[in-house]
Amino acid sequence: MSLSTIKSFHNGIALHLDPNADMSLILEDLAVKFEESRKFFRNAKVALSIEDRQVTAEEEKMIVSVINAHSDLNVLCIIGKNEETDRRYVKALKKVESQRDNNNTRLYVGNVEESDVIESEGSLIVYGNVELGGTVVATKDIIVMGYISGQAYAGTSGDEKSVIICFGLSPRRLQIADYKYTDKGRMSFGKKIKFVPQKLRVTNGKVVSEILDNLSIKDLTKR
Repeated sequence: MSLSTIKSFHNGIALHLDPNADMSLILEDLAVKFEESRKFFRNAKVALSIEDRQVTAEEEKMIVSVINAHSDLNVLCIIGKNEETDRRYVKALKKVESQRDNNNTRLYVGNVEESDVIESEGSLIVYGNVELGGTVVATKDIIVMGYISGQAYAGTSGDEKSVIICFGLSPRRLQIADYKYTDKGRMSFGKKIKFVPQKLRVTNGKVVSEILDNLSIKDLTKR
């Protein structure tokens, strides 16, 4: 196969990468191909799927950097193994974004590590995990394209309609406006993070979590 092949799918692009080639050569090849296809892709907002090769978090960042430098694409997220679920999820997120252009959304690429505090005067999208000891804060919604193991505070302006969306949840502390989320099983010995898309919102004075299955994911933007 060639060093890289770019294929498009609805709401996204898939990069097929040579599993044995040096990553620096692949990045150079991607730079050329995205530059050549700049007019074709224009400023579309897409999900990115990386195929045929296992890449590290650092390599993911380098690939996204190349795309940003050599195209006008806006990479919404990097999707994982369950692509059909992820693609529906990305479609819903695109709808959220289109409806909230005035929220001054901040995009953060990478994991929020211990002692990191990422804040936004508006909504916040994190392309990574919120690790134990990490904190994310937003006056509106928080969307984490990974798991939340640290702290998350949404709706800090007092907006009870704010939501928190993530792919996995076992938070140290989570709060929407003045309402705290209680994860009764968090401290259980050996408890593992459940990696499923879910949304948290305030209902009847409590922060509740709901799984975003094939049906409810279509209603992601409903408050």
